[in-house]
Amino acid sequence: MKGLNLGKILTLAGGGILYMFTSNALQAQTMSFQEAYEIMHQENSALKAVEKQEEIHEYEWKAAKGLRYPTVKAFGVGMYLDRSIGADLNGLRNGIGDFIHLPNPELLGDWSFSFNKRDMAVGGFMVTWPLYTGGKINAAVKAKSLQKEMGEKDLETKNNQLISELAQRYYAVKLADEAVKVRKEVLVGMEHHLHDATKLEENGMIAPVERLYADVAVSEAKRQLDGAQKDIALARTALANTLEMDEVPEELVSDFFTVEALEALSFYKESALRYYPLLQKLVLQKELAEQGVKAKKSAYYPTVAAFGQSILVHNNPMKAGMLYNNDNVWVVGVGVSYTLFEGFRNRNEIKAAKATKESVELFETKAQNDIQMLVTKLYQDIEKQQEQINNLSIQVKLGEELLRVRSKAFTEGFATSTDVVDAEMKLSGIKLQKLQAYYNYAVNVASLLEYSGLSKEFIKYAK
Repeated sequence: MKGLNLGKILTLAGGGILYMFTSNALQAQTMSFQEAYEIMHQENSALKAVEKQEEIHEYEWKAAKGLRYPTVKAFGVGMYLDRSIGADLNGLRNGIGDFIHLPNPELLGDWSFSFNKRDMAVGGFMVTWPLYTGGKINAAVKAKSLQKEMGEKDLETKNNQLISELAQRYYAVKLADEAVKVRKEVLVGMEHHLHDATKLEENGMIAPVERLYADVAVSEAKRQLDGAQKDIALARTALANTLEMDEVPEELVSDFFTVEALEALSFYKESALRYYPLLQKLVLQKELAEQGVKAKKSAYYPTVAAFGQSILVHNNPMKAGMLYNNDNVWVVGVGVSYTLFEGFRNRNEIKAAKATKESVELFETKAQNDIQMLVTKLYQDIEKQQEQINNLSIQVKLGEELLRVRSKAFTEGFATSTDVVDAEMKLSGIKLQKLQAYYNYAVNVASLLEYSGLSKEFIKYAK
């Protein structure tokens, strides 16, 4: 009994493990658009590179803020001179000796001396602290802050562009997969038609040329199927490149879609002006140019800085009692500098900075007009693709009925092989046009949302 219970337990455990691995294996063979986006967001090297650029701007901004704080430096100097610096006053001594009628002036001693040792060593600290720079430091810090924000917009732009790229390549694979299914249906239909044509020829009901035409149709269907399968391989390679994967899972489960109710065109145009990252970046560039003007104007103001220095260690390099063993010489003060003339360089630099600002403003106006025009075009293209999808859906039903009628008529001797092949090809052509319209619709929606600054909304549609 115990052995039986143990066997059941092992069987159940083994079954559970097998189910788990089977479930994981099946799950690994499928991929939704959401999953593809998460993979791309984690693995795409271009996105990681822009993230690093944003990190650079972050640290540069923090470094610029350090300009407001004092700078403390330690210093040390050691040197050996070829001679001492001093003065020889023995001539003055001799003159005084003669004046007082000394028989030997050397009785007054040696009047030559030096101010320093030949070997000198000092060490200590120095501090400088800018108190007023005319706004130069504030402009520099603000400029770095703006560059940091521009880096964030670059990252947002790249992320939005990759969502659009992912939409193009993900649904290109879906388009290729569905096209293969259509080509397979055509091949099966043509092979069935060839079978019917062969039977009818054997019974003398149709001419051999009718059967030959069906044979050619089968060959053409095979050729088109081979081409469609090659298109799948290329589309999967492109998608794998975006995701930076070795290969794409077999089944992409996010189907083609249509949006039940798009917002009004005015909504997307206003959203583009407000949220499109490149337009926001132009606004930041305009502010950056303004900071450039302020930085150049700061040269018209004086620079005031506090400073201090202390000698903490030395080897008594100065003689005549200027430094003693226990001396810690220090000095503090405030310095002011003001540029009186620099060849009109600063005035011309201010004019250049103002011209840069005006140039950015003109680019901003042009970019706003271009983006609104592009949003309008994309919106109209989406409406056009929606109309095509609706019309082609009706044509598919008509084409299926036409193929059914002609196939039946052919078997009864009232239609030719050409009629059946033409109906099959027309139906497949309509289906492929419908698939292409679905693909164009998805890509245009992704582009519309990208230029409206709403790219992440696409993930909600691509379920």
